[in-house]
Amino acid sequence: MHCPVMTEKHLADRWQVSLKTLRRWRLDNEGPVWHKLFFHVRNHEADILEFERRSAQHLMALLGVTPRNKRGSATRAI
Repeated sequence: MHCPVMTEKHLADRWQVSLKTLRRWRLDNEGPVWHKLFFHVRNHEADILEFERRSAQHLMALLGVTPRNKRGSATRAI
């Protein structure tokens, strides 16, 4: 089974954050799941996509936006 991985540099570029931010998140047990292979940190692409999905849902909940309706548009809770 092939599981694509990302380097921490690739992830920092993807999210437009610094490497220092990603490293701090790891120390604080925040951010996506990561794996250390010898001296290198790697993230599985599936873990990144799941973290992005959960983060988007959390943000939508904070903004009071409900999940998409049957027509595909988001609705705002009143």
